[in-house]
Amino acid sequence: MPAIIIGNKGGGAVNNKNIILFGQFINEFGSGFSRIALIILTTDWFRNPIYVGILTFSIFVPEILLAAPIGYFVDQKSHLKWLLIQSCVAAAASVIAIFLCVYINLKSFVLLVICAVVYDVFSEFFDPIVVKLTVQLFEKDEYNKINAAISTARTSAGLFSGVLVTGLTSFMPIEYLFLFDFLSYVVVGLILLRLSEPKTATRPFMGNAGGEYKSNLWNSFGFVKQLLHDFPPLTPVLVTALLFNVLLAPNSVYFSQMSGEVFQNVKLMGVMDSFFSVGFLMGSIIYRLSYERVRIHTFLQIAIVQVPASFLLFGESQNIVATLVGLLLLGAALPFFNISSKTVLQRVIPESRLATVSNSYFSLINLTQPIGLLGIPMLINLLGIRMFSLVAGISYLGLALIILAMRKISPALD
Repeated sequence: MPAIIIGNKGGGAVNNKNIILFGQFINEFGSGFSRIALIILTTDWFRNPIYVGILTFSIFVPEILLAAPIGYFVDQKSHLKWLLIQSCVAAAASVIAIFLCVYINLKSFVLLVICAVVYDVFSEFFDPIVVKLTVQLFEKDEYNKINAAISTARTSAGLFSGVLVTGLTSFMPIEYLFLFDFLSYVVVGLILLRLSEPKTATRPFMGNAGGEYKSNLWNSFGFVKQLLHDFPPLTPVLVTALLFNVLLAPNSVYFSQMSGEVFQNVKLMGVMDSFFSVGFLMGSIIYRLSYERVRIHTFLQIAIVQVPASFLLFGESQNIVATLVGLLLLGAALPFFNISSKTVLQRVIPESRLATVSNSYFSLINLTQPIGLLGIPMLINLLGIRMFSLVAGISYLGLALIILAMRKISPALD
């Protein structure tokens, strides 16, 4: 594999890592304000849950449709540092537009949706750029360490912003939450000015990944199909991810049903959400501490069993403590899966198409969310939360055991 020449390999690599991690923390922290504020604002202005659904759907669709084009655009750029700064500036301008709409009390749902979609599209550049920068700035055996650290930073920021927003909304006008997000982009942009890009970066050809990925720019499926053709061990990982995404998409529905119907205390919904998030943070930290001793395919095997087992514990427990333990374990399993998957993609996809193909891969996974969001609530209404969790948990656990028994999670993923 051709080498990537890094400027300032020693101290520079450490400095770059700190910049990326701090930037990810601040970015996620600020974005949390806008995400929550948009839902509160839409609910307060229009007093109809349908509007919240339309807003969510309007943001979701461009994320799927534009995944490959955004990735392709990133792959065409040689100076990713400046592209990242430009995306921060564009996202900050979009947040200011939303702030002005609220400040002058311009209650136009169409305008609000347009501003929210534009903001989300510019925000979508952040992840593929960071994925590619990780490959350019660090050694191959450091990818999972960096990805685990990023996951920890983002989860911590999400938890912190969620708690802070809850307190601020009790006395602060809603429009000022968008200013917090605007300031976060300003801070991130200034921090990124100190990022050291590689002086020379070649386009490596990585192992089994084949040649250049060619597909219609708007056809994410085409890129993923070639990826699976060139690297078959990834196929069972993708199938499992699709199934998990369907199961875990309506988390808020599970929390509301368990707190209201089973434990007769709706206030537990917030506690459950916090335990799930803390579990995710714990999983990220555990991965970060143990990645040198545990191989990637082992992390994936653990996650594939842990998700349905912990879902069963969460849904079938008669005791709130056991239910919360189940949520901790469920949240902790997801970083094992997510970090490992991202690391595998960074190692097997040629750098010249990394953003395009990896963005397409994750957009395909996200495409299954509406199935879970629309279908599972109907099943819960028909069967009840207890029966659904039993059937779903046993079915997924059985499938996981079959995958492991057939040795489908291959050491080739390492």
